[in-house]
Order: sequence, then C-alpha cells, then structure tokens
Amino acid sequence: MGLIQSVDKALRILQALDADGGWMGVRELSRTIGLTPPTTHNLLRTLLAKSFVEANTETKQYRLGLAAIRLGEGSDPLNSMRDFCRPYIEALSNEFDETVIVLTWRDDRALVVDWIQADHPLSVTHNHGVIEHPLIFASGRVLLAFQDRSTQLRHAAREDLSSLSPNSPLTVDDMTALLDQIVRDGVAITKNVRNSGIAAVAAPVFDANRRAIIAIGCSAPISRSPDSQIEAVLTRLRDVAKVMSQKLGGAAPQGGAGKLKAES
Repeated sequence: MGLIQSVDKALRILQALDADGGWMGVRELSRTIGLTPPTTHNLLRTLLAKSFVEANTETKQYRLGLAAIRLGEGSDPLNSMRDFCRPYIEALSNEFDETVIVLTWRDDRALVVDWIQADHPLSVTHNHGVIEHPLIFASGRVLLAFQDRSTQLRHAAREDLSSLSPNSPLTVDDMTALLDQIVRDGVAITKNVRNSGIAAVAAPVFDANRRAIIAIGCSAPISRSPDSQIEAVLTRLRDVAKVMSQKLGGAAPQGGAGKLKAES
C-alpha cells in the first residue's frame, strides 16, 4: 500500500521538529525535510490549527505543539502543559501580584499543573499534585463544569457534598445547576467558600478538539478583593484564556460579558 503523501509530509515535519527540540523557521524546515517553503508553510498551518505545532508570531518559527507532545511515547504531559502555561501565569502574577494557578483534569481528578504565589505576607498558597475537593476552588469548578455529565456524577458520588459547605453546593442537583451556570457564564467566581476568606476567579482554556483541558485561575484574600478588583482580574483572565485557546487552535471561551456574582 502506497503512502498518503500529505500525511507523510506532515509526519516528516513533526519528526524534524522533534529532532531539533526547539524553534525552526519555515526555510530551515524545508531544507531539512526536502519540501518547498510554500508546501511546508501550508502543512504547518494545518498542524497549527490542531495544536500539533506551536508558532512564535514574532520570529515566525515553529516547534512541537502540545497535542504532539501529549501523544509522544514516554512524554510527561504535565511538563508540556507547564512549559506552555508558564509565560501566561507569570504575566498575570506580575500584573496583579496575586496567586495564579493552572489545573488540568485527568483520570477523574483535578491536578495542579503550575502555580505562582503572590509576594504578600498574607497570600493564597497551593501544593502540587491532586486537588482533593475541586468544587471549593474556582479553577476546579471550571474544569468540572466542562466535563461531560457522567464525569460530573462520578465525582459527586465520591464527594461528600454536605461537608464542603458553606458557600458550596449541598446536593447533586445543586452541583449540576452550578456547573451548568459556569458553562453559560464561561468563568467561575468564588468568595469565602468553606469560610476560607478567599476570593477567586477562573476561566477555561480549550484545545483544538474544543475540550477544556486547562483552567487558569487567580485568587486573593477577600480583604484585597473588592468588586472592582475582581472585575479587573476577570476581564484580564478572559483575555489570557482566549489567547491560550487560540495558541492551541481551540475555540475561545464563550460567556456573558456582564458583571457576575460569586457562585454559592
């Protein structure tokens, strides 16, 4: 059986990027794999749309994207996500000087990808690893909201919802109603869940298959979180999540642009 030429060419591009391990320009790639620059560029555009390559718009260079890395044998997807997310959370941390976190959903669990703690004596802190009760975090709620209903119900079956109150859903119906509202809003906002004294906002990041693979959130003590500050962080967070989604070839987060109240 003969090779499908377009597939063969696309795989050669991915292999070349993998072998180089860094950024490559179109002409360098073309010489490496023996294709013309226009053909190489067209194939890169397709691979970029599906997150198999990532583009640097300033240098006009390309490297392996998150989708390709996640498929790689023996690769660590969390490290790949961490590398991808780090510049965005650093920018948010520098802008607001509050704690920023990135979560992903894997094997029915919310996992911390990366986080930066605010440089204040009183600030929100996290640990790497599994988030035990994602419903008490804005970022955890966002991740769970964009899973299918069966995944949400499996989580509810393992969680003692009544122990998460106050300001958290007490029943499965309350939980699914809250998660459905988050999907409609496109973001989650929490205030003082479990009397934590913390306010947080979070938004989803979508890949080329329209899956919310990442939640990016920002949290701070309520004493530093007046409504005006929450709105400012929320606006910026929406913009960052949209850019991240576009980088992954995904659909930008959709939701209301008006003022939102904290979920309870």
